[in-house]
Amino acid sequence: MRGLLPLALILPLAVSMPLAGQDRAAVVAMADSLVPYVQGSSGLTFRRTPRLGVRTRAEVRAYVTDAIARAYAPGRLDAIAAAYHLLGLLPDTAGFARLILDLHAEELRGYYDPVADSLFTVAGATPLQLREVLAHEMVHALQAQYEDLTPGAQMRRNNDERTAFGALVEGQATFVTMRLLSPLRNIVAERSLWDFVTGHIRAEPMARPAYRRAPLWIREGLLAPYIYGAQFANYWQASELADTVPYGPRVPRSTEQILHFDRYAGGDQPVPVRFSADSGADVLVEDVLGELEIHMLAAQLGGARSLGALPPIGWGGDRYRVLSTPAGPALVWYVVWDDAESRAAFAGGTGAALAKRRKPAYRARLDTLTVGGLAATRYVFAPEGWSGWGDVPGAAAARPESGSSR
Repeated sequence: MRGLLPLALILPLAVSMPLAGQDRAAVVAMADSLVPYVQGSSGLTFRRTPRLGVRTRAEVRAYVTDAIARAYAPGRLDAIAAAYHLLGLLPDTAGFARLILDLHAEELRGYYDPVADSLFTVAGATPLQLREVLAHEMVHALQAQYEDLTPGAQMRRNNDERTAFGALVEGQATFVTMRLLSPLRNIVAERSLWDFVTGHIRAEPMARPAYRRAPLWIREGLLAPYIYGAQFANYWQASELADTVPYGPRVPRSTEQILHFDRYAGGDQPVPVRFSADSGADVLVEDVLGELEIHMLAAQLGGARSLGALPPIGWGGDRYRVLSTPAGPALVWYVVWDDAESRAAFAGGTGAALAKRRKPAYRARLDTLTVGGLAATRYVFAPEGWSGWGDVPGAAAARPESGSSR
């Protein structure tokens, strides 16, 4: 969801006594003390002093409501909900927009607003939480002086690119915060400690009603940028790239690159997949799913409550399109794979589960084929009477030249 909704989410890792009389002066004083640390840990230098403030919970909810309205045209969230329902990631489209609002408004402890170029903490934070939130959000304020973090810039990326960029942004801030809280430990590198931290990150929100009723795609989508992004930042710091920052031409292009640093370092670029012709029908929404969300799909179809280990699946690229039909929306989803073995593994596992999906008056079909000479699968989930069953929209793809992301 970080890719879908570019809003901040801060999860508490520690508890202390409430900060009595928290006000802007206390926030400014603590922020000033954190400037040298944030600059040193991120590898960036403030070009200007960020603006700071304190917000009430009601003001946070108003901000989230406005941010969603600014980011998405009327009907856009409904179209996205329909797409993820047809893909098998969203069991029910009812109340989707309200659930997103409730989750973000409920979870936010602080946020950086790139439009206003200001960062805010939520009133009532404990001293330790305030320090943690400020460190995290100050990284975002610093990032915004080198990369465009505004929603408009993010929406020019496809979904998978947005998710990867969100993981880079949140992951770097999370990594910096972890080093602040535990300066003598490499939390990500210490497997048992990292498992404890990620387990806590996943378990703590379950106390909240909105989070408990959310499907796996939304729950894991909220957390994934922080967890896998922090791992990416850790690998970056340990690589030969550590003398610079992953911005500009070095920004990761896919969640595959975020999840598997060797794919990033080796320059494994995503394959652009395009529908080859106009479908002859209204297109409700069209986008890229990406490797991370394919892992989520596999987990949800398998009945898992959270993501486990995420090995490479040989994802090359993908694209889906949702069409409007008189009997209901129709989905066509193409995925190109690195090789025939990766295609076969998907077709025999997640693909087979997709082909068995049932919905009244709908039919599912999974095809194995080639697109642009590349091993591919095509998943169609559409009304039984859809006229397109005999002439499914085609796709084109061409693998880009492999080149280092460095």
